[in-house]
Amino acid sequence: MARDEKFEVLKAEGKLPSPKGVAMHVIQLSQKDNVSNQEIAEAIKADPVLSGRVIKIANMVATYHTRPIASVVDAVTVLGLNALRQLLLSLSLVEGNRDGVCKNFNYQEFWAHSLLTAIAAQHLGLLGKIGSNEEVFILGLLGNVGRLAFASSRPDEYSSMLEKTAGTDSGLAELELAEFGLTHNQLSGALLAEWGLPVLFQKVAVNHEVPEKAEFADNSREDRLLNLLHVSNYLASLCLSQDPLQRKMVYKLMMLASRLGVDANTIIELGDKVVKELSEWSKLFGLNVGRVYSITELLDEVPLTSDLIDAGSLPRLPKDFYKLRVLVVDDDRVILLMLQNWLEQDGHIVTTARNGVEALLAVEESMPQLILTDWVMPEMDGIEFCRALRRNIAWRNIYVFIVTGLESNDRLVDAFEAGADDYLTKPINFKVLGARLRAGQRVVQLQEELEFDRQQLSQFAAELAASNQRLQQLALTDVLTELPNRRNANEQLDRQWAIAERSGRPLSCMMIDIDYFKNINDTHGHKVGDDVLKQVANILRSTARKQDMVCRLGGEEFLVICPDSDPEQAFQYAERLRQSIAAGNMNSAGVDIRLTVSIGLANKKPELSNVEMLLQLADKRLYAAKNKGRNQTVAD
Repeated sequence: MARDEKFEVLKAEGKLPSPKGVAMHVIQLSQKDNVSNQEIAEAIKADPVLSGRVIKIANMVATYHTRPIASVVDAVTVLGLNALRQLLLSLSLVEGNRDGVCKNFNYQEFWAHSLLTAIAAQHLGLLGKIGSNEEVFILGLLGNVGRLAFASSRPDEYSSMLEKTAGTDSGLAELELAEFGLTHNQLSGALLAEWGLPVLFQKVAVNHEVPEKAEFADNSREDRLLNLLHVSNYLASLCLSQDPLQRKMVYKLMMLASRLGVDANTIIELGDKVVKELSEWSKLFGLNVGRVYSITELLDEVPLTSDLIDAGSLPRLPKDFYKLRVLVVDDDRVILLMLQNWLEQDGHIVTTARNGVEALLAVEESMPQLILTDWVMPEMDGIEFCRALRRNIAWRNIYVFIVTGLESNDRLVDAFEAGADDYLTKPINFKVLGARLRAGQRVVQLQEELEFDRQQLSQFAAELAASNQRLQQLALTDVLTELPNRRNANEQLDRQWAIAERSGRPLSCMMIDIDYFKNINDTHGHKVGDDVLKQVANILRSTARKQDMVCRLGGEEFLVICPDSDPEQAFQYAERLRQSIAAGNMNSAGVDIRLTVSIGLANKKPELSNVEMLLQLADKRLYAAKNKGRNQTVAD
């Protein structure tokens, strides 16, 4: 049997809640064409108690009326026929259903919950300018009427269901659907349709307990009204809860309210106001409401910690989402923790700050790749924070979202000029946030890859330069002795010759040859010969002055370039080198070897026109030293 048919069966049994007496008469009268406000007022006056309630309620819900409503006619005029009809319907339903035979259904608590929902919906509607104040109140009051309808029409079965679910909503809808063919929310929608309430109200009533399943467009009037009723309903459940553990629900309320653009402080104030007004409203409806906790009382019981914020019901980010270092900046602690938990559940590293001043310190410490910052904050707002961020050249690549409840073109231009990369409007739509984070992620990832490529290129260039330097060094260095080689010696001698030419300073060079070195190789082998060459090189290096350069020309020949050395100084220096080697005792592979060297010394003179002539002269004098018996220096 279809759902509509199931409702018709219940309706035919005549046990569903319905208006009675004067209220029923006025409702029928209001549906006639050309009925006057005076006629409606006269019908209401037939019940003095009802008249007083209508006037009082009109004063309470007609927020924009400038003067007190003192008569039934004024109440009818201010409320309008639609709102009046719905109000009388509600009064009549409460009057006729303050108690009943459904054992496990608490009638007084049901109406207290409905009344709290209605008052909260009225205030939230005013904040968000969502719908008529009077009609939003009625929607809140009757949005859960399907529960009452089941208790009235199927008291025994429904009492058993309530007992099985232990007073919670977990599994209740499934039991209702199996037993009755429709849920209490579907029955609420059907009754609202029966009583002539707007189709939008019917759809909202059917979906308000699980708004995620509704197919309303994001941030449409339908979507906002749906969330308004959901938040109001949750606030009522929270205030009536007697379980201390459920007081943690206050933080979920703050999260839900944020979807309507209502911050934590506002929802606390609004919740306290709703609880305070409940007393007067309950008297008007003839209800006996017990202890009801204010939001402030509940908040005092459970301090806010991150484990109380459940972001699990929010839309998840894609599994391949690029993990980021994120800074979240907001003075609303609930929003702060909600965003933190949502991002951390997807593996992001998240830090938080309460204003722009704290955020700048956090940027220095954690160097985030992406920032989500509120606009309106104490000490330093989001715009000033963006400006300060962009003034630091090291922070200019950080991707910045600015969150605002103000979407005027001029304000957004200010945000982008201050350095924001993107913006989000309140209430935060997490589906939209996820999509925009995805776009921001791509930018950050590209920047990271470009920076990585730049660093790799820089490292490669540095390594190439070092390699070239090593190759150049190898090209100019004798591998065995690690002294400058012949090529290096020629370049250095050319340089020193040019300096001496310009400055007129003296320049000398000495050609050194190890005496009888061939005998060492022939007698002891080339390894010992190589050791001898290295030891001679070390003696020459350690004996040389700082400005001198000792080079190996090849074989057993060495060259010492001596800048700023006149003939006499150069001769004394050459003798010191010769004597140092002669006094030394070479040892290689256990073999003691005594060495001497022959030295040919040449000095720059006017008759020597170039370096080649200087080297030829030194080489000529080296041969002269050898011919004279070796182990001596020849300088002329």
